[in-house]
Amino acid sequence: MKSDATKPRLANTLVVRLLATLLLVIISAQFLTALIWYRQGAAKENEGLISTVNSLALSAASTVAFFSSLPLEYRHLTLNQLRKMGGSRFFVSLNNHEIAIQALPDSQRKKMVLSEVRKVLNQELSTDQAITLEFTDRENLRVFNTEVRLDEVPQIWANYSLSLGELNPPILVMQIEISPTEWLYLAAILPAPFVLLDTPFMDTKQWFFMGLSSLLLVFFTWLVVRREIRPIAKLANAASAMTEQLDTPQLAEQGSEELITATRAFNKMSLRIKNYLRDRDMLFSAISHDLKTPIACLRLRTEMLPDEATRKKFENALNELDFMVKGALQCIRDTDLHEDIEPVDINHILQQSAELYGRYDKQVTIHGQVQQQYLGKPLALKRLLNNLVENGIKYGKRVEINITELQQQLHIDFRDYGDGIPVPQQQQVFEPYFRLSKQKQEGTGLGLTIARSIARSHGGDISLRNHHQQGLIVSLTLPEH
Repeated sequence: MKSDATKPRLANTLVVRLLATLLLVIISAQFLTALIWYRQGAAKENEGLISTVNSLALSAASTVAFFSSLPLEYRHLTLNQLRKMGGSRFFVSLNNHEIAIQALPDSQRKKMVLSEVRKVLNQELSTDQAITLEFTDRENLRVFNTEVRLDEVPQIWANYSLSLGELNPPILVMQIEISPTEWLYLAAILPAPFVLLDTPFMDTKQWFFMGLSSLLLVFFTWLVVRREIRPIAKLANAASAMTEQLDTPQLAEQGSEELITATRAFNKMSLRIKNYLRDRDMLFSAISHDLKTPIACLRLRTEMLPDEATRKKFENALNELDFMVKGALQCIRDTDLHEDIEPVDINHILQQSAELYGRYDKQVTIHGQVQQQYLGKPLALKRLLNNLVENGIKYGKRVEINITELQQQLHIDFRDYGDGIPVPQQQQVFEPYFRLSKQKQEGTGLGLTIARSIARSHGGDISLRNHHQQGLIVSLTLPEH
């Protein structure tokens, strides 16, 4: 019976699992490499940043010292000259109060820069001067006593010191009190390549390169793995086909050395099994033919015995011998059916069995049905089901058949209303010629032996248990294909 649940899931195939593992290893290696690179690069970058910030702070201290040394009336004149000349590395203004700055979010690099600048300024300037340091962005930068936006002042005043092409770097604002009524306002950007306060772990180009390299590696690995796994799939299909039909062709030995070795071993095993089964068939055919003649001769000699009692004993012994030989050969024929796997209608077989063995007083009742046709050997399954129904009628008078389909298994329970079987003997009844009663009974004593052999050849099994009220339950389990 075909079921979607039994089909191999794509996510559970060897190719997908190998590719997923490989992709995980690639991504982990890329991240580990990026992390090591980031930490080493960040350490070197911080060293360069400290040196650059130190130079910037020294320049700021020199500017503060220069303006502090100028007379009050010359300070604004000097500022105007600086603006007409295009400014300096700082945007400089003199304000009569401290301007509130809208600060950027804190970060490790921001704290490091501000700490270094403050340390240098404290070393170079008078300790009684108030110093305010903060980072802001261009849009929120306020300048002059009127606290106008930077974009509202002439561009020539700020473009030289606070512009860096299309980038919008953070701006460091330093306000130093040089007199009770004057604050020197210095604004500057960090020089390249330290224009940003936060260094991204991986930029867009690195992400793109990592993704592209991972995809290319996974793609070519998929091609190689798919090529190597193809012989494994063929080997698995041949092994499955061998359970259904013995006349399977030899597999081509290809692939890796390990696959070639496995394929060669499988071909040898397949050939040995074919030869064994052919020899066994020939042996039992010979036994069937050769035993008929001596048994017939013994029957003739028995008829010639003068003593009636002795003749009767010999006849019983010969009948039992003939019965056992025929039973053994019948067991071989019933369990060794060379059939192709075909869709089998289990419901139809059970209905036929019910009509054949339970035609009187509805001795066989069926509950439930199989939803789809089952893939198996038609004659073997028919003998299996007929044997179980026949045994239930013979020993239990009446049989109830209950059909249950689980996700990957088909369960059929045959409940009779006989005396049941003692638990210690529930496995012995599957042995050939075993009987619970020592009295002579009809049949060969091979019914359950044949039934279990057929069930196991289909990948299933048969188990027994006594019903808690009365009778025996024979449970047949078959896997869905």
